[in-house]
Amino acid sequence: MLRAKGFSIRTMVSALIVLSVLITLSISLLISYHNEKNSLITMSFQLNQMYTTKIGDTVNELFAGMKKNLQVNAESIATAGIDRPDLNERVMLIQRANPMYKTVLVVDKAGKVVSISPDAKPPLLGKTIASEGSKQALKERRPLISEPYISAAGALVIMVSHPLWDEDGQYLGYIGGTIRLHEPNLLNTILGDATASGNGTYAYVVSASGTIIYHPDKSRIGDHSFANPIFADMLSGHSGSKRILNSRGVDMLASYTYMKETGWGVVSQTPTAVVLEASKRPILRVALYMVPILLLLLLVIYWLIGKMSEPLAKLAQFAVVLQSSKMAREEVPRIHSWNSEANAMHRAFVLAVNHIRRRFDHLSLEAQTDPLTGLFNRRTMDLYINTWIAQELPFVILVLDLDRFKQVNDTFGHERGDDVLRFLASAMKSQFNEDQICCRFGGEEFVVLLPETELDAAMAQAQKLRAGMEKTDSPIGRPVTLSMGVARFPDTAQDAAGLFRVADEALYRAKHLGRNRVELAAAASPALVL
Repeated sequence: MLRAKGFSIRTMVSALIVLSVLITLSISLLISYHNEKNSLITMSFQLNQMYTTKIGDTVNELFAGMKKNLQVNAESIATAGIDRPDLNERVMLIQRANPMYKTVLVVDKAGKVVSISPDAKPPLLGKTIASEGSKQALKERRPLISEPYISAAGALVIMVSHPLWDEDGQYLGYIGGTIRLHEPNLLNTILGDATASGNGTYAYVVSASGTIIYHPDKSRIGDHSFANPIFADMLSGHSGSKRILNSRGVDMLASYTYMKETGWGVVSQTPTAVVLEASKRPILRVALYMVPILLLLLLVIYWLIGKMSEPLAKLAQFAVVLQSSKMAREEVPRIHSWNSEANAMHRAFVLAVNHIRRRFDHLSLEAQTDPLTGLFNRRTMDLYINTWIAQELPFVILVLDLDRFKQVNDTFGHERGDDVLRFLASAMKSQFNEDQICCRFGGEEFVVLLPETELDAAMAQAQKLRAGMEKTDSPIGRPVTLSMGVARFPDTAQDAAGLFRVADEALYRAKHLGRNRVELAAAASPALVL
C-alpha cells in the first residue's frame, strides 16, 4: 500500500492562513506607520506655521499702529517746529499714551536730544546721543524700526522712529520711542513668554540682520549666524515650512514667518525625533493587540476547517432565496471559511447581488426622474398627487411653461434649448426644498408640488421663480420668461384630473394675458400679476 505523500489540507490551509495574516499585518503596520508619520509631520508643520503666522500678524499690526501714531505726532510737531514751548508736554503725553515705549525723545538733525520723557539716567536732555538706533534714524531719514542694539543703560532695545520735516521740506531731526525687548511689556508678552513647550517644540525670533533676540535658551540671545538654512529664506521676506538640521545638527520640523513691519522672522520648530517616536507608539499598540488575536486564530483553525462545508450550505440556501421576491433586500450570508472555492463563490455572490441591486436602484431612479433635467418625471408626479389626495393632505400645484420656447429651439437649436431646460431645472432646485416636489411634465412644461402650503406663500414662491428667470441671463445669452398656473387641493378641485385641469387653465390664461405671469385657478382669489 502506497503511503500518501505531501501535507494534509488542514496543514496547508493553516500555514497559508497564518502566512497571509502575518504578511497582511506586516504590510498594514508599515503602511499605518508611514501614514501616521506623515500625518504627524504635516500636523507639526501646520501647528508651527499657525503659531508663527499668528505671532507675525500680531507683531505686524502692533508696529504698524505704533508707526502710524508716530507719523501723526511727527507731522504735528514738525509743523510747529521742535522749538515749540509745549514740546516737553507733548512728548510726555505721547509716552504716557504708549506704555510700550520706555522713553520717547525728539532729536534734532545734529543728534542732540531736545526733548525726552522720561529722562534717562544719566540725563540725556541737551546731549548728543550716539546709539546705533539714533545713528540709523539720522542717516536714513525715514520711518523705521531699528536693529536691536544695546542702550546706554545696558539693555537690549529697539527704536521706532519717524523723521521730522518742516513745511519747506527741511529735515529737523526725528521723534523716536525706545522699547526694551526683555522687560515686561506687550511685545515681550507676545514674543518672549511662549517660546517653549513640553514636547520639545520651541520658538525663537531673529532680527533683520540675523541676530537672535528671543530664544528659550537665554545663552543664545545675541547669537548672529546664518548657519541655520532657513534664515536666508526667511529674512528675504519669505514664509514657509522645512525639515532642517539646525545650527547644532538637530533634525527639526521648522515653520517660519517673516514680519514685514519689523523685518524680523519668527521660527517655531519641533524635533523630528519626537514626532517619529510619537508615530511609533500607536503602531506598537496595534501590534500588541494583534498578538492574542493571532494566537487565538491558530487555535481555532482546525475547527474552522472542519466547518468548511457549512459556508457552502449557506450559499446554497441563499441561492434559493435569490429566486424569491426577497432577493432585492436579503443580505448575503457572512462566511468565515478558508475554503477557496467557498470564498470565491461568496465573492461572486456578493458582486452579483451588488451589481443586481445597483442596476435595480439605477433603473428605479431612471423610472422616477427625467434624464435631461434630473427632476422627477410625470410618473413620480402622479404618484405624489394621488398619494396626497388619498391622505387628504392639502397642497398647491404650480404648472410652469417656458414662454416662446419654440422660438428658442428654432433660433438657437435644440441643444441650446436643452441647456435652457436644464437652466430652469437648476433654478427650481435652488429655490424649492426637498419636501417640495419639482417635476418635468413634458417638453417645456414643468410642475412643482408644495405640500401643506397656503396660496399666498405659494404665489410668493411662484413670483420669486418667475422674477428670477426674468432677470437672469439664460444659456442663450438673455433671460427667458415663465408663465404659471396655480391651484390648490382641495380648494379648487377634489381629484387629480380636476386639479391639473384648473391649474392648466390658469396657465393658459397667463399665456393669453401676455405671458411672464402667474395666474390662480378660477376658484381661488384674484391673480397676482406683476
